[in-house]
Amino acid sequence: MSTGRALQALNNVQLNTKATPSNGIIKTPVRSSISKPETKSKKKKEKLSSLCKTPPSVVRTRNGRGYHRGLFLGEGGFARCFQMKDESGRIFAAKTVAKASIKNEKTKTKLLSEIKIHKSMSHPNIVQFVDCFEDDVNVYILLEICPNQSLMDLLKARKVLSEPEVRLFMVQIIGAIKYLHRRRVVHRDLKLGNIFFDPDMNVKIGDFGLATVVSPSTNKRYTICGTPNYIAPEVLGGKATGHSFEVDIWAIGIMMFALLFGKPPFQAKDVQVIYERIKNNEYKFPADSSASAESKNLITKLLSTDPTLRPSLDEILEHEWFKCGPFPAKISTESLKQIPKNLAFITKEESLINFATCKQRVGINDSYKSPVEILKTDLESEQPKTLLPHSLSPNNTKNKYKEIPPVAVRNTVRSRITNELANAHPENQMMRILNDTLSATLMNMKEIEEQKLRPDARAMKKPIVVSKWVDYSNKHGFSYQLSSGAIGVLFNAGQTVLKMVDTTDVFYISSSSEEGWQVAHYTEETTPSLLSREIEVVDFFRKYMTAHLSDVSSGARKSSSRSKDVFLRRYTRDDNYIMFELSNGSYQFNFKDHHKMVISELGQYLTHITPSKEIETLPLDYVLSHGNFYESPDEYFSVKYDFMKHALRDKISI
Repeated sequence: MSTGRALQALNNVQLNTKATPSNGIIKTPVRSSISKPETKSKKKKEKLSSLCKTPPSVVRTRNGRGYHRGLFLGEGGFARCFQMKDESGRIFAAKTVAKASIKNEKTKTKLLSEIKIHKSMSHPNIVQFVDCFEDDVNVYILLEICPNQSLMDLLKARKVLSEPEVRLFMVQIIGAIKYLHRRRVVHRDLKLGNIFFDPDMNVKIGDFGLATVVSPSTNKRYTICGTPNYIAPEVLGGKATGHSFEVDIWAIGIMMFALLFGKPPFQAKDVQVIYERIKNNEYKFPADSSASAESKNLITKLLSTDPTLRPSLDEILEHEWFKCGPFPAKISTESLKQIPKNLAFITKEESLINFATCKQRVGINDSYKSPVEILKTDLESEQPKTLLPHSLSPNNTKNKYKEIPPVAVRNTVRSRITNELANAHPENQMMRILNDTLSATLMNMKEIEEQKLRPDARAMKKPIVVSKWVDYSNKHGFSYQLSSGAIGVLFNAGQTVLKMVDTTDVFYISSSSEEGWQVAHYTEETTPSLLSREIEVVDFFRKYMTAHLSDVSSGARKSSSRSKDVFLRRYTRDDNYIMFELSNGSYQFNFKDHHKMVISELGQYLTHITPSKEIETLPLDYVLSHGNFYESPDEYFSVKYDFMKHALRDKISI
């Protein structure tokens, strides 16, 4: 379901403004609608994407959220892509599929499988799935927008790329493919046009329209599908041969050849000629190319006709080509126009470090990932007139909640507890405070990195941390215990009830349009009876965590201040970590390898908690200058530090 340049950057030009008719109805022009002189030749088949009507100016989801339609971005065989902006101003790409094109169960199953597979992905080099919804005419798949176009666009602009650039791109692509294969997903349509660039010029794999889940029992698929220049020979064999994960390995070889030599190896004007060349493995390396012998050797192995002879993803990364020349730490937007100037100055030692760091960032050495399953509930809607089942909604409680943002407390609760807590629209103030704290933290971290700011080691203290937590957001909310001795629940409605373990005092934290959050302190005698239910939930989780969970930071409690005004503002769950944002400006990251790091005092200090509960707090400049902690180093510190900075930037709402 390719959409070509669907995720590219946009300017502020309005969609079809000059072509708006008097009745105000805007129709997106379709290439096939351009009339030509009548001929006796057979009429070209119209794309299914032409059935997709231009969405209304505001598209509403089931829960009432509105997205404002922006520019038309592009189209493929089945879908069109439009810019969409939410009510906070964030911009996304909406892959739009006409319901009229979904004419049978097979087509419907294909679309819903694409949504299920893409929705279940969370990797730094895969286009992020945001949401899916529908109206009476279209189905919308809301995706992260990648503003720097695709690898295909880059190749068209540059003609050929340098080997250092391709090395970095290949590692990022291989990391994403390894993530897919660990989950038993074969992409089956890997090509330059489906590899996009994020704002930092990291590559992102998109378009899961042909992706499939391979059963461990059969390990084969038999449908002939893909893009002609990229199709593996075993795919052309159809049911006689079948195909599996190795087709994505073949595609790596095709993309690498195209980037280094300017065009795919089997390219021809006639599709049948392409297929014959693929079957016979007929291709040549251009004689006038300056590409290394190592690159040609790797490509030759990747393009083995026999899929069993192709190297595995790990074996690809062991190839000498990745180590025989410069490997950049990152690629800048300079690459969009020319070869980056700094590539020639990268030393061999720097290249090896950059290569190892890149592999860590893309998760090459990560543990096994649970396979994707296509369930019956993913393919059947509960309502006759709708297409998307509830199981594919991001709000479905069968799936983990990636984020529970704070929202306004229900009016019925607010008005009956106290008038001071009744505010009309506190969310904007909340987001301003969250954004201001994030911005200040990132600014301090940047100044420390540039040695413009040096934290005072004498003012350093161990931060308050989340020592236990239970995510029960499918019913009540998110429960947590702090090293200060407080136990709280961030309820799904947005309010927090906090209790200290050694007192009967209750703190009720709710939305405030002036302060963002407002804390009401109640003693045992003054606690409103209307809070009894929330307090029961807090007590239930306190008993549960005491009985079943260990304190991950027992050393922190003895040294941290017993502050009663610290609470959890927001949390975010990711495949690599869970992130806590506390009201004192601290950011805690619990990584999957059971190491934890806390950025405190607006980015000035960094704390490391090891799996064995050793805790070390240091000024950030000390950690950065030494490249790690002193008493309890983490071998993946540099990767995790980049993860944390990226996460902080991602949380700032535009």
